Amino acid sequence: METDKLTGWNAGHYRRHFERMQGAQKHWLAGWNWAAFLHSTGWFWYRRMYAWSLLNLIAPLLLVGLLALALQWFVPEQQMGVAIAALYGGYAVLVFLLLPLYADSLYLYRLHRQSKAPRPPSWLTATGALLLIVIPGTLVYVTAQAQIEYSRRERAREGLSRAMALRTPVAEFYANERRLPGAQEAAKFRASEPMKFTRSVVWDAERRAIVATLGERDGGRRFEVAAVEKEGTLEWICRTIDFEAKYLPASCR
Repeated sequence: METDKLTGWNAGHYRRHFERMQGAQKHWLAGWNWAAFLHSTGWFWYRRMYAWSLLNLIAPLLLVGLLALALQWFVPEQQMGVAIAALYGGYAVLVFLLLPLYADSLYLYRLHRQSKAPRPPSWLTATGALLLIVIPGTLVYVTAQAQIEYSRRERAREGLSRAMALRTPVAEFYANERRLPGAQEAAKFRASEPMKFTRSVVWDAERRAIVATLGERDGGRRFEVAAVEKEGTLEWICRTIDFEAKYLPASCR
């Protein structure tokens, strides 16, 4: 392959690397390719290495399958944590270190073996590379957002469950005393068992409500189950204080 036939965007970078390969008389010479580091799947497609691009795209799924197989058949249970860390660590080294280091050599060696003049990427390869970047990225973003919202709802559900349970002693007090607990009695009405995601669930005499305060992951935000006296009985209304209402169950908005 003649270096003057390397054309297109970033041709000078590949020309210099090919000349280094020729000078060292090596097919594989370390360098650094930022495009391959930032998004190897899109880079492979942009450089017309379609099989490599598709392989790189499904590599995480293959890794998950390999991980499941290894954990099930070959790795003792007590060593699973080490096995998972080693497998994903090796994958990270391969994708984010070795591949960018030898991406230029891989591309140029492929051209050399084909004995064809390299063609600069076309608008079709550029569009395909863009789609391979945007579509998986969008899917990952949407999935991550859905997981975040699901986690917040699960954390809120814990506090709501304790708040609903606390209605019973408050209602019993109201039935016996014909009034809601005051500030002097509020300490008696609180969730006593430790909670994973909720800082506290207590009766707030001033607000006339059971107030759930979430933990640090939710910034200590609150929602409440308020007691409303109506014709000698209590009705309960669930509503937010400063916690985002969309993360509360539909019955508590």
